[in-house]
Amino acid sequence: MRAPTLNPVLRRELLERWRGPRAAVVLTAYLGLLGGLLLLARWLATSYLEQQAMNGWAPVTASGPVLGRFLLENLLAGVLGLVLFVAPGYAAAQLAGERERRTLGLLRITLLRPWGIVLGKLGASSAWTVLLVLVTAPLAATAFVLGGATLGDLLKGLLVVLVVAICIAAMAIGVSARTRRTTGAVVLTYGLVLCLVIGTLIAAFAEFAARDFDLREGYRPVAMYANPFYALADATGSSTRSSFAGGLPSVLTPFAAALPGDAAFGGVGIGGGVMVDPAFGGGFVEGDLVEPARPTVWPITLAVYAVLGGLALWSATRALGPRDGVREA
Repeated sequence: MRAPTLNPVLRRELLERWRGPRAAVVLTAYLGLLGGLLLLARWLATSYLEQQAMNGWAPVTASGPVLGRFLLENLLAGVLGLVLFVAPGYAAAQLAGERERRTLGLLRITLLRPWGIVLGKLGASSAWTVLLVLVTAPLAATAFVLGGATLGDLLKGLLVVLVVAICIAAMAIGVSARTRRTTGAVVLTYGLVLCLVIGTLIAAFAEFAARDFDLREGYRPVAMYANPFYALADATGSSTRSSFAGGLPSVLTPFAAALPGDAAFGGVGIGGGVMVDPAFGGGFVEGDLVEPARPTVWPITLAVYAVLGGLALWSATRALGPRDGVREA
């Protein structure tokens, strides 16, 4: 049985990008910068928690788990932000760049089918981003030493970042296949990313306003299901509970507040009990704050991105299909 060969487009792109010392230097600099920022965040958070403990706001024994969760959530949020910033620019130049260099026609008359060209470009544009995401796993695992985070939180968070990275690259290739200039493809792709991040927040606020900001029925805006940070907050188990009693709210805490079943709109822990929001009847309940079980959100978001990425790849394949008398071999 003949062993399957690597996609020629992918092989050429990987050799051009990863051959030589440049890739190792960039990867080392990336890890060094990320590690330095993680140490800085830990130092600032530790100083804050020590001050809170001196003021009697939080017990010293709780500082480790709070710090671990704070570092994990902010690290994964930073990696996701990096993915949304880097991936579109490189992927959007794949097919539009070939068209500008007048080499796209050479690819189309080879034995490669249109879907082979598209998948090769997708693999080439997302391989480097996927590598950058994976090498952050050991840094994120340092949160386990402090507690407050589980292996499941890390794996689910990395899965969300990886799927979003690949799907964003697929959308960028779909845009690149339909544009004639690299500049136009890059601008349109970043506009699409802004719609998924900022546009969903604006649409969510509009949904809230249309319902007079009534949250008592457990309603959450539909537009948020297309926001990658919303999915990451759910996958990592982020909660507004970390901001109660002088805790450490992370970048994902505002997105966690919009998750179904989050404690932000149900109660606030005070000492050994819970002060229930007046919208839910008010009063003080003895005991620890226990958040209600909330529905899982992140698989829905990943499904939305998979559909958008699949449609983009289909559109790119159609754009590279047989035309002008050129037929597939």
